Amino acid sequence: MKTENGNREIAMHRFVTETLSRKDALGEVASGLLFPWPLETKKLSLVEAIGSRLAEDVFAPEEHPPFNRSLRDGYALNSRDIIGASTGAPVFLKVKGSVPMGVQPDFSLLPGEAASISTGGFLPEGSDAVLMIEDTSLLGNMLEVRRSLQSGENVILKGEEIKIGDRLLSKGSLLDFRSINLLSAFGFSKVPVFRIKIAVISTGDELVPPEMKPLPPGKIRDTNSGMIASILQNNGFSWTCEGIVPDDPSQLKSRVEAALEGNDVIFLSGGSSVSARDFTSEAIASLEDPGLIVRGLNISPGKPTLVGGNRRKRKLAVGLPGHPLSCAVVMWTFVLPLMISMATGQIDTERNVFKKVVLELAKDLYGRTGVEEFFPAYLENDRIVPAIGKSGYIASMVQATGLVRVPVDQETIRKGTPTEVWLW
Repeated sequence: MKTENGNREIAMHRFVTETLSRKDALGEVASGLLFPWPLETKKLSLVEAIGSRLAEDVFAPEEHPPFNRSLRDGYALNSRDIIGASTGAPVFLKVKGSVPMGVQPDFSLLPGEAASISTGGFLPEGSDAVLMIEDTSLLGNMLEVRRSLQSGENVILKGEEIKIGDRLLSKGSLLDFRSINLLSAFGFSKVPVFRIKIAVISTGDELVPPEMKPLPPGKIRDTNSGMIASILQNNGFSWTCEGIVPDDPSQLKSRVEAALEGNDVIFLSGGSSVSARDFTSEAIASLEDPGLIVRGLNISPGKPTLVGGNRRKRKLAVGLPGHPLSCAVVMWTFVLPLMISMATGQIDTERNVFKKVVLELAKDLYGRTGVEEFFPAYLENDRIVPAIGKSGYIASMVQATGLVRVPVDQETIRKGTPTEVWLW
């Protein structure tokens, strides 16, 4: 299978890497494993559902707003009555009454009449606009109007924002403060969410648990498990940590099989050496039907990414790079869209994970053509500053607010150039 870049490499020890673009890899996995899967779902209250992913589309059962509402404190009136009103030529209206909050007014306005109203109040019949208090003076029950209005000014009409049947949220949406607010406004008390079971395993003879003190010579603490768990949890997915497995093919295969017995997805982090990558690829390939699908991504950092699974048993396995920066970039740019694709069947799911903006670069950024590159970056004086670091660095993302993306056909980006940034 040839990629859009024609990029194929053969590494040592029989390990074959066919690097695919992220989009091609998402498509290959989605078709190879027959996404979407009929995943387990559960109905939760809105509070319980916070931080989960929505399991189905949600549509508006009613209009919003449910009545004509005022957007300002002032006076409800008919805009035709105050045509040409100004400071030098005011118009006078009779104040008929006041609109109480939370109820529909029991009166309507006739030509030449107005009614005091608060923000959010129900517009009385006969009115089509609201004049702000500062543009008026009250003289007894007569209102001096010193400004004209257009019909619909300072009001929002019934059904103006959302009609019955409009899609409120799409399947796979993250339920956060924005979406929970929307669901509450339409009277939803419970919603269905995905319950995807995920296991995280770290691999490598050099790894020890984070609590290990003192650190033995030649060893490093496992940092990826916590990072992977944090990314998953902050993006609507629960997980369990299965610990560390040494670079032993039989142990790795048995742990993978055991973990997949009770989980839908397994992440294998580590295996930076060629032989260790062989073990990871063999463990994923052993799942069969189809087994190993992706043998590398045409991105930097994050090239040594492996993906496969079993479509009949509906199991997904991902081998992540061991270097922390590479692992994080793959999780953000590829794995999260892949997880949403597994649930929804849609390949273009990046919008569900991060926001893409264009910002000026604060300094020159040197890349290389032929590979899609990502650099951690942070905002400074409305510009984006790349935090250049090697894939093995662990602190380059501490202050990062997102990733600068350098397209596959671009190399150097000069200071001041508008640049694509993917915000967390």
